[in-house]
This record gives sequence, C-alpha cells and structure tokens, in this order.
Amino acid sequence: MLLANRISNHENRNGVMTSSSASWKRISLTLICVLLSTLLAAAFDLPKKAHRFHSRHRAFETIIISNFHTTRDEKVASLTRTILSAKNTDKRYGDSYDVTGVTLKMAFDSSPVWGVADLSETKSERFTSPESLDMVHRLRRESSAVLVGRGTVERDDCSLSVRRVELLKGQKQPTRVILDPSLKILQGDYSVLKDGFQTLIYHLQSEGQGLDDVITVDFSDSVKLVGVKESVPQTNNQIRHLSPEFVVKDLSSRGFNHIMVEGGPVTARAFLDVGAVDRAILVRAPIKFPIPVPAEMNNETFVNSGLEMIGTTDMGGDVVEYWIRKGLFWPNPELSMWP
Repeated sequence: MLLANRISNHENRNGVMTSSSASWKRISLTLICVLLSTLLAAAFDLPKKAHRFHSRHRAFETIIISNFHTTRDEKVASLTRTILSAKNTDKRYGDSYDVTGVTLKMAFDSSPVWGVADLSETKSERFTSPESLDMVHRLRRESSAVLVGRGTVERDDCSLSVRRVELLKGQKQPTRVILDPSLKILQGDYSVLKDGFQTLIYHLQSEGQGLDDVITVDFSDSVKLVGVKESVPQTNNQIRHLSPEFVVKDLSSRGFNHIMVEGGPVTARAFLDVGAVDRAILVRAPIKFPIPVPAEMNNETFVNSGLEMIGTTDMGGDVVEYWIRKGLFWPNPELSMWP
C-alpha cells in the first residue's frame, strides 16, 4: 500500500491523471497488494495473519466500490467484488466441502435460565425468526449427519430434514442420528422411523436382552440400530449414557465428517462436557417463555469446553452468537455467511 500511496502522490503533483484513469490505477494497485499479501501468507503459512487479512477484505471492497459511480466504474466494482469474494474461499477456512468436526446449534428465549421450551398452555412450536429457521436448514444441508437425543424426537416428532432451502445438485438428505440408550423410541410412532430417510439409532443394550423386548412398532429399512458398549455416567444420578467421543469416532469411520448436534440440552451438555464441540451457533429469540424449560447451561459452560465467542449478528430480530474452539477458524471470515 505504501507503493500505491507514492504513485498516487506523484500523479497528484504532476496533475496528469484523470478521475477515471485514477480510479483504474487505484483498483489495480489495491488488487496487486491483495494478491501479494495472499502469496506471502501462503508461502510462510501464517494463519493468524491470514485471518486478519481476510477480515479486511470487506473493508477493501467497501472503500474501492465507494469510489465508483459511473456505469463503466460499476463494472470494475463488480469485477473487484468477484475477485475479493473468491479469495474468501481459502481452503484454510473451509467451504461447504471442507467443514469437519461437530457444530452445535441451540435456540433459547431471553430469560436468565436460557429457556429451550415453554411448558405453559400458550406455548408455540416455533419461537425463532424465519431467517433463523432458514439458517438452521442451511446448517443441516452443510452437515453429513444431524444428531439429537431421544427426548427431542419424543417432544417434537421432528424430521430433521432439509426443507426450507434447496439441497445441492445430487445431494441427499443428511443422515439422522439419534442417541437412545434404551431404545425407547422404538415404542412410539415417529416420523424418523418411517419417512424412508437414513437414520442411525445408537443404543446401550443389556447383555442377554433381545431387540424383541424393546421393539413394539415396525420401522423403515432405512433405520439402522448401532449397539454401543462404551458409556459414561451422568453427573447427577449416575445413569449411564452413550459416550459422545465414541459416537463421533464411529460416525467418522462411517464417512460422516461434519456432524450437526441439534439438541436437546442434555445431549448438548454431554458433548460440551467432554470437549467434543468444535463450534456452536446459539440463537437467542427476543421472547420470554412464561414457564421456560431451563437449559442448565451458561456462558461458562461453553468457555469450560474450550470455546470462545467470536461475534454476534442479528437474524430477523434474533441475536445469533458464534462460538469456536480456540485455534480453529470460522468456515467463512464473515460470520453470517456460514452456514
């Protein structure tokens, strides 16, 4: 940028540059500086400096585009925006095919207890904005598996499928993963058991107990049961539950590289307690439940899990928080652009 300033000063002293040619000169020099800085960052593998560099792209774009007003200049601005936007797909940060690990999504009301549901008679099925719901479906689309606990299925009879946004060309619905140690879900009539989409149910079965003892309904051939021997005791009542580390490792061995954990709070806490969450998206709606179901977590829960909040955005009136494991980067340097 120092080179650009010197050339600009020289041109101003001689008074030979027109407004249009000066604009072309500024855009050319800025792009050269952008590309040179990118090459240096890649050559010396400087992820932290590259991250700061990425965060300045939007500022470069704003400054450059604000200098153009004519039709000809708008074409140059469009070209500049395309180049700078393309730079944001640096593999270091990941794109829709690079994101791996575990992403937790949760939604709360505005009460101090972080309510996740309403027990009052006036409760509604959806309490977040349409924009937030669209984001959730984009996150499902970005995931190879969507994981919940049995309680979420029993409470919501959810499909966990991508519906509000279109799937990519040739893409299938993400596999649903349900954690149900005792296979109680097989005693009910739920959508995930009969809609034909791939579903894995992880369970802990006692030795000598056959599946006929727990299955009381027919379910689709697309539903597979995965028996697990490894378990960990819950903190409060010592009831044993599935090991999040084992489930993640087993899913990875099956080719599921990006897992979305969508709830509920018990499942979320289990993953957070063992540090199995790489990033989290928390949606805070502006409403307050009359009788909220507490999430039994707070900011300290996420900090103790090794996560740090890197920013917030507004999404249709909801406040969305973005948390990331220390040492990792958000898939897109502009937080609201992913998912």
